[in-house]
Amino acid sequence: MRLYPPAWSVGRETTEPYELRGHTIPVGSQIMASQWIVHRDARWYPDPERFDPERWSPERAKDIPRYAYFPFGGGPRVCIGNHFAIMEATLLLAMIAQRFRVELLPGQKLELAPAVTLRQKGDGLLVRTNQRHPDPAGIG
Repeated sequence: MRLYPPAWSVGRETTEPYELRGHTIPVGSQIMASQWIVHRDARWYPDPERFDPERWSPERAKDIPRYAYFPFGGGPRVCIGNHFAIMEATLLLAMIAQRFRVELLPGQKLELAPAVTLRQKGDGLLVRTNQRHPDPAGIG
């Protein structure tokens, strides 16, 4: 969710003039906030490309500013389905990881085609799944 957020950028339109670092942004301007860029900012995420689940430990997470992590946008226009999406993804990942080992096939490479959401270029990624524990009942 940090490195590959579902939406890689969100847009907003100014409803009043806004002063930013000595520049006035006029009413009606389109402003883009990119999760892709902010979530890789070394000011908030040391070694930003590294997978580090400990970033989210209570003692470290408190040092991350509120909108340095916004995979579903933020404020009054935050994605209405964000809590459901997190719950659904957590449950699916847990169920899959419990039952299978998933490995990328040789020669496969993550190549993104950003549209409204991030997606893999072409036909997707090919993986191999291996069952972790054979089902003794033979039903799953």
